[in-house]
Amino acid sequence: MFGTDPLDEPVSTWTDLARDLGMTELARVTLIRELDDIVMDQSRLRRPEAPRALTTAPLSWLAQDFEELGDLPQALRAQRLYAALRETAWDRASARHTLARLEREAGRLPQAVNSLAAVREALATPGDASLRHWHRVNLGRFIAEEHYRLTLALVDAGRLEEARALLAAADAVLGELSDNAAKGVRELAERAAARVGEAD
Repeated sequence: MFGTDPLDEPVSTWTDLARDLGMTELARVTLIRELDDIVMDQSRLRRPEAPRALTTAPLSWLAQDFEELGDLPQALRAQRLYAALRETAWDRASARHTLARLEREAGRLPQAVNSLAAVREALATPGDASLRHWHRVNLGRFIAEEHYRLTLALVDAGRLEEARALLAAADAVLGELSDNAAKGVRELAERAAARVGEAD
């Protein structure tokens, strides 16, 4: 059913197997080589049937695999390139939102603040129609949540001025959301506002 030549299998088949067997370092090194190959030669992302188009899915998969292995620096490398190559405003906003989350989790708070600023810029000046309903769907909720989570992380790190500025930006994003999209964010928003208030 699956063929007989191991070389016909994608790299992820073997890295997933290695990870499942507890051989995480072997999986990690193989994935790093795969990412390095793409970074050095982005033409590997070209689609054979449409040579001018890029398929960025391998970068997204690599970022997820690295995150599952607990290697946030490599996950960030993959996600950063993935975000840079996205074309529609929706894809850019979504990819930058994920990048901000990874940066926050890696403790790179200033970079996460910059990534969320890029998300807000995509929302404000999308350049295409892909984001016309962002405020009614989960993407809007996820973006607002990440703003508040990063606000809390900034407070914990003693970066109060940045926390206050991001809280204001978060509230502006929340104000754009539909009632349904905003419903799940309000408790987090109140917690972030309370923490900033306590820190002041």
